Amino acid sequence: MSSPGFLSRLTARLTESPDDLDAVDLADRVRSTGCGRVADARRGDLVTLTGRIRTVQSGGGEDCLGVTAEVFDGTGALDVCWLGRRSLPGIDTGRFLVLTGRVGTRAGHKIMFNPRYELLEGPPGGDAEEKRGRV
Repeated sequence: MSSPGFLSRLTARLTESPDDLDAVDLADRVRSTGCGRVADARRGDLVTLTGRIRTVQSGGGEDCLGVTAEVFDGTGALDVCWLGRRSLPGIDTGRFLVLTGRVGTRAGHKIMFNPRYELLEGPPGGDAEEKRGRV
């Protein structure tokens, strides 16, 4: 017989938006990799994070003269800035990657400057994770 917890979880899953379901799925996949979570990263921490690139801008903005991307891991978002670059091969919207660097803050948002990164062929936690392109 099913427990009340099961029915509550099932009802919640059926009524959640697709974006919420994607975030939950991505957060579960990130947890399975052993990487840190954006939600847990604090200013000054040296961390390894993984997630999906949501946006990419190049050509400089008011605070970053280079390529800027927003990476989302299901628990939160982190801005990433590669200074002095006009473009970076493989850094495209929708792409998954692993980042290693020090977390900072800018205007209340978490940011990482010039991190080491590895491109993934697919979502983290899957078979494609083994096919990394290190940069």
